Amino acid sequence: MNLCNLASISERFVMIDVNDFSDIRPYTDEEVPEAVEKLLKEPLLYKVMDWLYPNFSEEDTRQMLSEVKSVDDFQENISGPAFKVITRMTTSGLTFTNMDNLKKDESYLFLSNHRDIILDSALLNVSLLEKGYKTTQIAIGDNLLQNQLIYDVVRLNKNFIVNRNVNPKEMLLHSKRLSAYIRKTIVEENTSIWIAHKEGRSKDNDDRTANGLLKMLTMHGEGTIEDKLHSLNILPTVVSYEYDPCDLFKVLELLSIKQTGEYKKQKGEDFKSMMKGLTGHKGGVNIAVGTVLKRRIEALKDIDNKNDKIKMLAAAIDRQMHDIYKLWPSNYIAYDLLHGTRKYKEHYTNLQRIAFRNYVRSKVIQMSIFQKKLPIREGFNKMVKELLLQMYANPVINKLESSKDEPVKLS
Repeated sequence: MNLCNLASISERFVMIDVNDFSDIRPYTDEEVPEAVEKLLKEPLLYKVMDWLYPNFSEEDTRQMLSEVKSVDDFQENISGPAFKVITRMTTSGLTFTNMDNLKKDESYLFLSNHRDIILDSALLNVSLLEKGYKTTQIAIGDNLLQNQLIYDVVRLNKNFIVNRNVNPKEMLLHSKRLSAYIRKTIVEENTSIWIAHKEGRSKDNDDRTANGLLKMLTMHGEGTIEDKLHSLNILPTVVSYEYDPCDLFKVLELLSIKQTGEYKKQKGEDFKSMMKGLTGHKGGVNIAVGTVLKRRIEALKDIDNKNDKIKMLAAAIDRQMHDIYKLWPSNYIAYDLLHGTRKYKEHYTNLQRIAFRNYVRSKVIQMSIFQKKLPIREGFNKMVKELLLQMYANPVINKLESSKDEPVKLS
């Protein structure tokens, strides 16, 4: 690389203003009319609306969107009703646990596990909207913004953008800007935020909070680490699906990593996962919130090392997430099948056990079409079955461990 290129890159770093949120924040009300005009020119919009509302004409869609004058209008009249339709079409029902923990005049950082690209946060906002709470802003990776329709819809729907595909030096500046944006939104604007507790969806359902994310949250603000964390009102949140429409995609990734040490996404794969997650059947769905981590954060003052503080907090968040996670018959059955026991037989019927075994069997058969993509000659079906069972059993294992309330070991 020549000196001119180095100078150009250095200049680009300097130009990242950590207090300029214009290209990552959601659209403002003033920007809504222009965004709506762009949406109306997207052919894909009418295909999506046709799936959601089969009796709608293109003129009906144009009329509906023409009435949207603000971000709240978009959520109340477009995205909210759309996700309610998706919930009715693809789930056996949506429930919410511990909503009484929320205060309507407070803002929170909903720190959540992550299963589905779109629905995890969308269903939280639908639940909040129905109960008269303010909706949250939502963190979304820029790797998912694969076309103009998605880009405009997510920014109309109170999503802010997290920059993923950047080099390490840029990542530091982007992380500082993200930290500043999150603090400004929660503390100054009294608006809640949803963010996943680690980058990307959990592939094996073993939910663990990334230390790096917690460090990012402390990059901006006044006072001690504890002061910075206290002001964000961190609220552990979990979503649980009885069935994961994307479980085979996730198994393929896990198998690839296990066999080759890496997984390379195909072009358009994230969009395919989005659509599968939206349209696939999920059975029951539950969202649960825990309690704000005030006591746990206060206890960090007794720890001198910053990394140990972060590790202790991550473990406390994980323990609370595992404890409030709603388990389904599919989880208990998977645990018993994986371990060859009947330990949790009181949580499911024989009919449910048979149905889940057939579900797993059908998934193993479907997975055989991917075998040629992997260097596996023997034991392929067994590996797929075990990964599927482990995926559904992990929330049971984690809840079992959280109930022991073991002390967190620090390195």
